[in-house]
Amino acid sequence: METGQLVQQLVKHEGASDGSVLRSNVGRISITREASQSFFSTLKNDFGFDHCSLISAVDNQTAFELVYHFSIVDATGQMLEVHIDLPRDTPTVDSITHLWGGADWHEREAYDLMGIYFIGHPDLKRVLLPDGFAGHPLRKDYVYEIHEEEW
Repeated sequence: METGQLVQQLVKHEGASDGSVLRSNVGRISITREASQSFFSTLKNDFGFDHCSLISAVDNQTAFELVYHFSIVDATGQMLEVHIDLPRDTPTVDSITHLWGGADWHEREAYDLMGIYFIGHPDLKRVLLPDGFAGHPLRKDYVYEIHEEEW
């Protein structure tokens, strides 16, 4: 399926919007967090996206944005960016680790550095910083305090 056709099909999904073609094999779409589980299940089971290569969290100061990168590992190399906006006061979304096991580390990194909570994650704990570290240092409102004892 060509990228334009793929995006047209996916934007019909409830909660999906802003579909566009970025490059010949790369599409982009936005979804609501409420529709995320249904959308991601459809993406994997009906459209064959078998690899989640990256989940990035972006602090836009008024809200957070998650950017998921998916691909189909075949000769077409079809890729898709999926964007979800999260409110700053409740940055939560359902985990996708049950669909793509490789998302485990990416979700833990977004939790560790940005404070995004992935509901249903099997082991949501810090992955880069020590357990006792206070806060999430990649948030734009994070204030680094110098301590006598570094962790």
